[in-house]
Amino acid sequence: MAEQDRLEYFHAKGRAEATRMLYAIAGEDFQDIRHDGRQWQTIRATVEMPLGQIPTLKTKDGMLCLSNTMARYVAKKFGLVGEGLWNETLNDLIVEVLQEFVNNYSANYIYWKFLKRAPEPENSDKIVENIRSDLLKRLDYIKSISEKRGNPKFLLADKIQLADVWLYTTLEFAKLGFPDAMEITPWAKEFTSAYEADSKISAYLAKRPQTPM
Repeated sequence: MAEQDRLEYFHAKGRAEATRMLYAIAGEDFQDIRHDGRQWQTIRATVEMPLGQIPTLKTKDGMLCLSNTMARYVAKKFGLVGEGLWNETLNDLIVEVLQEFVNNYSANYIYWKFLKRAPEPENSDKIVENIRSDLLKRLDYIKSISEKRGNPKFLLADKIQLADVWLYTTLEFAKLGFPDAMEITPWAKEFTSAYEADSKISAYLAKRPQTPM
């Protein structure tokens, strides 16, 4: 039996969840190694980490780090970026559009609100309002890309691809600050319902460990 890919991260969704979902959609088994954050300082010296951080993905081809690269590798490996350069590029575009939101949201909200790594800014209400507006703007843009594709079942096609996974995991993460994120617009709600109704995703969601982040 061929050795399975080995994903290592904390016991959380975080930066590894997109990769986990891609394996689920592909119907491929992998080793999902989840470390307890409370024991991390004790065990971190035993974990192979090229840049001293997780997640990492060990495959027969070698070791990968950085979550976006890992997810793209898995998506390409299992044919989840569509056919041809343009389809692959649209998947990458949507990933980058959403990653910009995640970076801004994390730095300007999550760090002080949930991780307590910075004091709450004086204009916190305005910051939260701007972040929400930014999410809505990006969702509108992604919707326009999907409309130009003829409104397929998912964003770019009638089957789930990398872009769909990235949108779903981004909306899940956004729920920390915006509890209505999964239905923040009628289109987002429709997308979320279609995604969760997929048989492989439904099975994955039913059995995944419950974690706050």
